[in-house]
Amino acid sequence: LAKKTGSFYAAKGEIIYLTGNITDSFGVPISNAVVRIWQTNSAGWYQNLLVKDSDLIDENFNMSGKTVTDNLENYVFITIMTWKYNKHAPHINIDVSHRQFNALESEIYFQNHPKNNQDYQYLSYNDDQKKLLTANVSLTNGLNPNSTKLFKFNITLEGIHKFKGFNISTQANPKI
Repeated sequence: LAKKTGSFYAAKGEIIYLTGNITDSFGVPISNAVVRIWQTNSAGWYQNLLVKDSDLIDENFNMSGKTVTDNLENYVFITIMTWKYNKHAPHINIDVSHRQFNALESEIYFQNHPKNNQDYQYLSYNDDQKKLLTANVSLTNGLNPNSTKLFKFNITLEGIHKFKGFNISTQANPKI
């Protein structure tokens, strides 16, 4: 999202990495899950809601992106730090789909962001829900406080992967 395909120029704003993994209820990796995100630009606007000649449009910013998890459950996006939208804290919208699981649509908030405590929706969640909706932050270079921020947001899809199963009766009574 931080740079349009074929462009030499990056979007306005702070470049960040959004990474995570997707597993089933038993922690089994889910490969080939489709992950879509969309977000506001660095000015806090969904560009598709603006008139075409608006000064608030960033010509180098892709408002949305899609990727597919690899065989180890991982996904990665290079994007920008979003800005608050109206009174809503900065967040990234996410949609995850896989043919063997129910779709998941949610929002990703940023750990320790000062605007979280001013967002009526974020404040309506209990502490456990907030943990599930908040990406943990670290730096790509822990020794350099100015290095790129890495936000980790892991997802567990409810259910069991069909290729991972346990046959307890066979294990308890092995045939000789």
